[in-house]
Amino acid sequence: MTVLEALNTSNIFRIEKDKKKKKEILIQRSNGKYLKAAVKTDFPCCLIEEDQTTVTSKPETLVTFLVEKEGGPTVTCLLKSKALRESVRYVCVFAFKGENVETALKRDGRFNDVIFRKHCGLSESGTDTKHEFSIPILKILRDQFKDLLETLQQRENMNKSKVQKLFREEYHKSVENFSEVKKVKQLMRLSDAVCQIRVGGSAVGTGFILCDRFILTNAHVIGISTDRNCKTVNVEQVTAVFDYEDLDSQIKSISVKQLAAGFYGKDDSGRHLDYALLELDCYSPTVHPPNRGQICILGHPGEGVKKMDPCIIIESENRPEAADKHVSENENLFNVMTQKSLEEKWDFFDNEITYDSCFFHGSSGSPVFDVDCNLIGIHTGGYEYERKKHKTWSVMEYGFTMQPILENIRARAKIKGLHEIFAADQQNQTDNEMGSAEESDES
Repeated sequence: MTVLEALNTSNIFRIEKDKKKKKEILIQRSNGKYLKAAVKTDFPCCLIEEDQTTVTSKPETLVTFLVEKEGGPTVTCLLKSKALRESVRYVCVFAFKGENVETALKRDGRFNDVIFRKHCGLSESGTDTKHEFSIPILKILRDQFKDLLETLQQRENMNKSKVQKLFREEYHKSVENFSEVKKVKQLMRLSDAVCQIRVGGSAVGTGFILCDRFILTNAHVIGISTDRNCKTVNVEQVTAVFDYEDLDSQIKSISVKQLAAGFYGKDDSGRHLDYALLELDCYSPTVHPPNRGQICILGHPGEGVKKMDPCIIIESENRPEAADKHVSENENLFNVMTQKSLEEKWDFFDNEITYDSCFFHGSSGSPVFDVDCNLIGIHTGGYEYERKKHKTWSVMEYGFTMQPILENIRARAKIKGLHEIFAADQQNQTDNEMGSAEESDES
């Protein structure tokens, strides 16, 4: 989760945020050497030190660095926000190892554009070391290795060989991605929980086993376009088809018993939800998907057989840049895109993940996994426009994170008395675990 997503799980925070809608949110680190360094709302929680809160381990691909707000003697105004300039001394920036400093600062979005137009660089505090903006983050870390080595030797009472062993084990591991055989095997096992959703025999989308015999898909896949539709939707014609992996597959079609929970629209916190939880007549999946950068989508694009698409998340700050890139590559369709954007009021939500995927129609409702094969979201659609000959294309695709969906499911399951769902969720002890019925008594 991002810091803002984590804060949004608190009712007190949401109430205070709603009271002050027109004000900027300032989030500062509460511990550490650089006390009260400001982080962005999309700062990953996994980068917060363990002495500040309980967190997961830090991903090897992510690093953080601090930038002092004053800058050098020739810098007149480093930060865009006046409130930020008056409130903090340091801003904390996160980046991916290997990318250059300029890319990280642009994605951060808090720095004035003038520093990217003029010849600027970085100067390390307390040293004479200077870096160009084009230098990779990893190069800075390597340049600091000698000083860090000496510090660790003194602080941890380690000899040089032990410190070097620590670095080899903790910092020099290869970056994990979906090309690794073990990841591919894991995704293959997870794919057994993915199904094609059909209405009246026609493919309309994708779904996946969330827990026990309950499958999750998008509400719009089964015809729900407002929250009122959830109460009147007829699921008698809806079936789930598993193991459809080639055109000659033996079709295993299972009827849907009921719509257990569903929602389309904004919840009380202003987050956009688009989900339907369907209870199957009977199903015992043979997989136990694990609990919970780079993502991978598994689904049935184009009403076809099951496929997978590894792709990269487009960070919220990079969405305009990604859109501009798409426009520059399709300049002749700029007016069409603009008109479609105005008609449909294209918007982004706090709980939205954006990416560039080849999954289009028929893949709504597909599960989205992170690099550790953890379920993080549900693929929902794209910002589409008509390209030519009635064929559609999209500027970028998107899905919604699991946390708000599961919160909504729990609340509605309690109201409807569906204690099975609530009990299964409590047993999992985590909000984004794809459940299994392998250990269930259901047959």
